[in-house]
Amino acid sequence: MERVGRLTKNTAALVGARVVTSGLTFLLAIVINRNLGPEKAGIYNYAFALYTIFQVLPDFGLGNISIRDISQEPSRMHRYFANIVSLRLLLGLLAFLLLMLTNLVSFAAQGSTAGAGEKFWVVFTIAFCLLVEQPLSNSLAENFIAMEKLVLVAAVYLVMGIMKVGLSIWLVTAGFPHVLVLLVLVYLLTYVYSILHLYPLYRRLRRRLAIAEGGGAAAMEALVRPAKEVGEAASEALLADYAYAELMGGADGTADLPGRDTGTEEGAVSRPPQPPPRGEPDFRLGFLVVEKPLWRYLLSGAWPLAVVAAGVTVYAGMDIPILSWFRGDAEVGLYGAAGMFAKAFVFLTLAVNMAVLPSISKVGGRHPERLGEIWEHLLGYAWLSIAFLAVTVPFLARPVLVLQKHDFIRAWHATWLTMGAMNFTFMTAISFPFFVVINRQRELTKVVTASLAIKGVLDLVTIPLWGYTGAAATVLASEFLVFCILARLLSRDLGHPLNPLRFAAPPLLVMAVLYGAGFALYFALAAWRETFLASLWYSLLICFALVALYLGIGTLTGAFSPRRLRELNRLLTVGEAG
Repeated sequence: MERVGRLTKNTAALVGARVVTSGLTFLLAIVINRNLGPEKAGIYNYAFALYTIFQVLPDFGLGNISIRDISQEPSRMHRYFANIVSLRLLLGLLAFLLLMLTNLVSFAAQGSTAGAGEKFWVVFTIAFCLLVEQPLSNSLAENFIAMEKLVLVAAVYLVMGIMKVGLSIWLVTAGFPHVLVLLVLVYLLTYVYSILHLYPLYRRLRRRLAIAEGGGAAAMEALVRPAKEVGEAASEALLADYAYAELMGGADGTADLPGRDTGTEEGAVSRPPQPPPRGEPDFRLGFLVVEKPLWRYLLSGAWPLAVVAAGVTVYAGMDIPILSWFRGDAEVGLYGAAGMFAKAFVFLTLAVNMAVLPSISKVGGRHPERLGEIWEHLLGYAWLSIAFLAVTVPFLARPVLVLQKHDFIRAWHATWLTMGAMNFTFMTAISFPFFVVINRQRELTKVVTASLAIKGVLDLVTIPLWGYTGAAATVLASEFLVFCILARLLSRDLGHPLNPLRFAAPPLLVMAVLYGAGFALYFALAAWRETFLASLWYSLLICFALVALYLGIGTLTGAFSPRRLRELNRLLTVGEAG
């Protein structure tokens, strides 16, 4: 029970901090849109989308390797930290140069348009975060994650979120000039705070480890948990922050999961190299350390994670730069306002990953023949749950778009498209952990490659023609196609062909009825005034009606039947008698 309690506390801390910061970020987006308008909001979204794409390079999946190895042997902490900071600074400098090259090309192409100069300086400012966030802040936090001090990490990131949103709202509402550059500086300031907070604690933790090592095995055991237990809990809790990249496997710390053949080529994990004989690295310059064997080990183990993380990140963010380059920043602002409601629910996919992987891992180790049925049951429940949100959230989004003024309401249809895509996003999130359990995680590279090709081609066709509407339609189409590819691969690997009628019929019926009833009520109330209070009142009326309808349909169709839940519980239960 101690392990469960510790994992529950870590999970609750991470998810709780994520929920609060997501809510604060949502509030900040409303304030920025309302006070700055579509064009400036578009520049802000463009800069962060571009930064998110390039930050994959200094991150490079190194955190997963470091957390796994440090959790298994805490005495490695300082050696790993010194080398990873140096390696990430080098990669961050490369990412900085590549981002600035992209910025210069973009500036040259848009130099004659209004706001292009401001966009250049915003991207220039945010590029410096590449030398701070991953190399220093993240590298520090990963030490505490490895030692299962996730409550501390969650608290720091919660303070960072509150600080960022509070200062940003003050800057926006105070009307400072060059506010977009100031907003980026606030973002950079929050990571400087995290370094100032975590580094003294890191030094204290180092001293405690040194004392524990001097006191022998008993003292070390009093300070940390047994290596295998620490590694498992840290890996599971990390799902909340690393999401899909964590699931690549091989060198991701999931080799101990039940049902996994660690002797296979895909699951094999190499041993870290021993420290230099005299304790001196190959190169040292101040706090920069280069230990070549360790760098080779880290890079060889991390590159599959980096590839998947890069693919997922580019897939998620490619539409914003393409939209900015082809249609301008005002359309980026409209697209961001329409899509922020779907983004607000992304943290739920992280919670889904975190909840599903440990549960199905236990079943996969004892009863792998059950995994296909469990997958089908979970798909049905996930779709049934998100279908309700896909219909009701756009109605609730309408008064928020009205509140933001600047004619953001004309992007309402894009909210419907992006929320519709969440149906398939959630089912994809349910499916990913199954690849890890059956040791087929490298097939995810096929999914990532296919998703990049699909979305890239669709974006290049739809965005020049239809702008942000085309971008939103591409999100829906690509999420659907990616899920189809993933489902086909997983169905084959599990030896369990999906029964579309069994898992898809209830949610499709629910969606059809809710969409029909919702739009019937909307057009019946077409005379409502486009003010915030009026739109909020009518949106709440529609949603209350849809809630009652949803519960009624679920009860009549047996979607919420206790029998179905008992069947799923039986499949997930691992007992001596099977």
